[in-house]
Amino acid sequence: MFNILFLLLVGFCSSAASFLATNPQNTDDIQYLHLLLSDEKAERMRLQTQVDKMASALQTLQEQMEEKQNCDCSKNTPNVAFRTELSKDLGSVSSNHVVIFDEVDLNLGSAYEPRHGIFTAPVNGTYLFSMALGNPKDHAGAFFMKKNSQTIEYAIAGHTTGWNMGGVTTVAELNAGDDVWVEGEGYISGAYSHIRYHTGFSGILIHAY
Repeated sequence: MFNILFLLLVGFCSSAASFLATNPQNTDDIQYLHLLLSDEKAERMRLQTQVDKMASALQTLQEQMEEKQNCDCSKNTPNVAFRTELSKDLGSVSSNHVVIFDEVDLNLGSAYEPRHGIFTAPVNGTYLFSMALGNPKDHAGAFFMKKNSQTIEYAIAGHTTGWNMGGVTTVAELNAGDDVWVEGEGYISGAYSHIRYHTGFSGILIHAY
């Protein structure tokens, strides 16, 4: 669009110059055309400035896109993940009882503290967490997932006949230093046998920022 306007203005300038060359006797027309030529020159300079700015902005945008494409995004998100299970029955526990999952199968980044059962976010980011509770019949129990003492998820088990499980998966936005853990209430069952873990807690960092 700017190129078309530029060409039109150049054409007008040429026509005006030709008119001056063929009609030197008309003083008023000559002065008027001089004014038009002056305005045309100012407008052409303004348009050229805008074109230069747009070209510069486009170049910057292209460089940013190339830099983003060449970026190894995996370097921005550290490898943080954990998976734990409860190997033994805790029996009946009172409210606010922190469940310490003693079997740690995975602890990339060492963000899960197995002595206290607490996960501490190493960086700001979006995290995915999951917890599951398996209880036999007539042994009702509940899990509460906590973020800095605030409940963010809830699951129950043992309210129906036979063995049953309750679980939930959620996402949470954490700042570095935020803690996430699981509290139990009622009956908390561990493994049915050493190969049948059904009560656990896990998490992974999805994206750091």
